[in-house]
Amino acid sequence: MDPLSEKIRKLIASKELKISMSEMARVTDVSTSQLRYWEKKGYIKSEQDEQNKNHYFTLPVMFQVFTIKDFLDQGYTLAMAVKKEHKRRELHQIFIRFIADCIMEVKQTGEKKGEINLGPLAEEPTKEVYAVIDGQQTSLHIRTRTMKD
Repeated sequence: MDPLSEKIRKLIASKELKISMSEMARVTDVSTSQLRYWEKKGYIKSEQDEQNKNHYFTLPVMFQVFTIKDFLDQGYTLAMAVKKEHKRRELHQIFIRFIADCIMEVKQTGEKKGEINLGPLAEEPTKEVYAVIDGQQTSLHIRTRTMKD
């Protein structure tokens, strides 16, 4: 795997990506006062700077906010939206684990075309799975692994 792909994988899997409360409000369309209330109730968590002034949120928390808001928009109460978000969070963790473990390489093969190496097959390690993205279509394929792996 090339060094940039490895850095991106580690960054996605880590909790190092952070956004400010005002950015969180702008991106998720949830007011800062609502975010503060949710944080006070323990529904979401932020990290604060040295002066305990500015709140910063990780990428997983941004997904939490999006999900809670979506359930609220569907008519659920805040308590029920948070409960449903907790269940949904498991799916997010599974997805992040997949990205961190299985995306070995991403490369561009043409204009709006690319390939994502998803690594070796568990049952047949001499073969690997890869996705081909060709404009608007994605397809999965299997091939024999090369010696560089």
